[in-house]
Amino acid sequence: MTLTMMFTGASSASVQDAEAPLFGGNVQFMTNYVAIGLSQSVGQPGVEAELDYNLGDGWYGGLSGNNTNWVSQLYPGSNVSLELNGWAGYRLHFAGDWSWKAGVLRLQFPGDYARQTPPVAEPNSTEAYGYLSWRRLSAKLSWMITDSFGKADSRGSWYLDLGASQPLGSHWKTAEHLGRKHDAGTNPVTGLRNDRADFTDYKLAITYNFAEDISLTLAHTWTNGNPAIFTLNGYDLGGHHTWMLLEKDF
Repeated sequence: MTLTMMFTGASSASVQDAEAPLFGGNVQFMTNYVAIGLSQSVGQPGVEAELDYNLGDGWYGGLSGNNTNWVSQLYPGSNVSLELNGWAGYRLHFAGDWSWKAGVLRLQFPGDYARQTPPVAEPNSTEAYGYLSWRRLSAKLSWMITDSFGKADSRGSWYLDLGASQPLGSHWKTAEHLGRKHDAGTNPVTGLRNDRADFTDYKLAITYNFAEDISLTLAHTWTNGNPAIFTLNGYDLGGHHTWMLLEKDF
């Protein structure tokens, strides 16, 4: 769940420049790694590194890696602490303030998986996505090509991400996010519908830019997800979380 989908709606500035760098990236330090409204680090600090190819229009791709704690806790006896993401697609700016992109994202969780009873699949997943932005407003729809994070019969699950941001002077900006997650299908073992785990998530954030390439963000996130489903070892993954993120771009 690459965290570049986090806070801002798109602006149409530097990425349209014909001199846009061919490579870029960032390193992020988080007091809590939250993505798609859920704490992926189960309340623990997180670190992410990302490398992007082609910051302008045309074909693009990227890789990211970050630590995660939920897999080992959800799969007892397993040792899985890394999330690797790879994506590729095509992007284009048009009509001045508009842009769109589409692509495919692979999420991989390498590690040592212990056998579970009843057997469960590893959470590795592949999704296709489409993205549209206008000035500082954006919308992104992700569609699961495979089962969603190991959940049986969940192909076709989707996540809708709506975002907006507002500059406040030369150093500050605020951002808002609204997301909706839907799980398709029915669990073939229990007979329960996967959409029991559907939820809406929310995010409010404020960012201070110390320099052109260093920023600090304070964010608050929460969901209306059922705590009976999203509580892991006493911690509500989808509850109210306030956390900070320090980012260095390069």
